[in-house]
Amino acid sequence: MTAPDQDELITELTAVLAKSLRALGKAGQPDEASRLGAAGWSLLRHDQPREAEKINGTMHYLARLPGSPSSGELAQADSHSTSES
Repeated sequence: MTAPDQDELITELTAVLAKSLRALGKAGQPDEASRLGAAGWSLLRHDQPREAEKINGTMHYLARLPGSPSSGELAQADSHSTSES
């Protein structure tokens, strides 16, 4: 078995992140899942736009769950995550 290249690794990690975010949302923590999703999307959006779109889709799923944050709160989480980089 050979080690995956960087793009394959990012694809696999994105799938794990998306599943984890959905599980966290279903467990009653959609706001935390959305914040983490926004941070992940921000990290992926320039160099891995296809993977960022997968996280974007997950965040749309989370937004429909009870207790999800408003879009303003998500924008604030994204600006916070990019200022830490």
